[in-house]
Amino acid sequence: MSASAEPQAPVPSEQARAYLDAVGPAAPMWEREIDDLRAQMREEAGRFGGDPEPIASVAEIDAGGVPARLYRPTGAERGVYVWLHGGSWMIGDPDCFETMARAIANRAGCAVLSVDYRRAPEHRYPAATDDAWSAVRWGADRFEHVAVGGDSAGGNLAAACALRARDEQLELALQLLVYPVLDPDLDAPYREEFVTRYAAFLGEQADYVGQARASLEYIWDVYVPDPAQRLLADAAPMRAASLTGVAPAVVVVAEHDMLRPESERYARRLDAAGVPVELWPYPGQVHGFANLLGAMPDARDLVDRSAAALRLAFAD
Repeated sequence: MSASAEPQAPVPSEQARAYLDAVGPAAPMWEREIDDLRAQMREEAGRFGGDPEPIASVAEIDAGGVPARLYRPTGAERGVYVWLHGGSWMIGDPDCFETMARAIANRAGCAVLSVDYRRAPEHRYPAATDDAWSAVRWGADRFEHVAVGGDSAGGNLAAACALRARDEQLELALQLLVYPVLDPDLDAPYREEFVTRYAAFLGEQADYVGQARASLEYIWDVYVPDPAQRLLADAAPMRAASLTGVAPAVVVVAEHDMLRPESERYARRLDAAGVPVELWPYPGQVHGFANLLGAMPDARDLVDRSAAALRLAFAD
């Protein structure tokens, strides 16, 4: 009997590698000032986000007491996609996702509401979740169809809103979760397996998984410092006792992302609960690619697929 082949070492795609090389190494986020982190994300979004498309209208609005930006491709849309940006619950804003929001609105033929929710450390849990839910309710009062989506920390907020919507009997057409943060358990077996497999990813000096794991611990500590609150599904959707009855879902995963295993597990739980769910894997990709349309063909592909999913979800 021949020996079994060794598992292939994980390798980033060419587009992901080029992006990582262009960005270069950075000091850990817990060693930096919050204003510097926010400025860096805005700079990278401007540098790699691509040129914003023309659109019929863009308006800064009050969405149920929450500042937001409303994109409308025609002015007569019947559906709205409530977008909750990523950024560790601490950084990011609608400007960082301007190109993506316009592109989805144009391709899906729907309104996009990009929510400027309150961020940590100035505002900790449940501020961001409450703001996200207020924006969803605002959309439901004004549009026939509502979907919710977000990336990373925004994916956490989107999943929490889907749970709230089920519990309050508000129908959502779709939840689109892009590499969402769902589980505060840093010692989960699936996370340990990821750490082992990626120990030498990008070279031992880069400490890819070490920094990723420490960053994950840090953002949970900042956003939900009370361990008891991390047992709440509203803060950590993986903690939900049941996912039965939540909105149909799309779950997007990047291959080389520490959040991939928890996203895949959440998709399996949705499926087991009878929720229609699609898992969209992006081989070779890393966390944070979704809004980098100027540098990532995968980001442009994700926009097109998201728009198609929204069109289908909003169809009568």
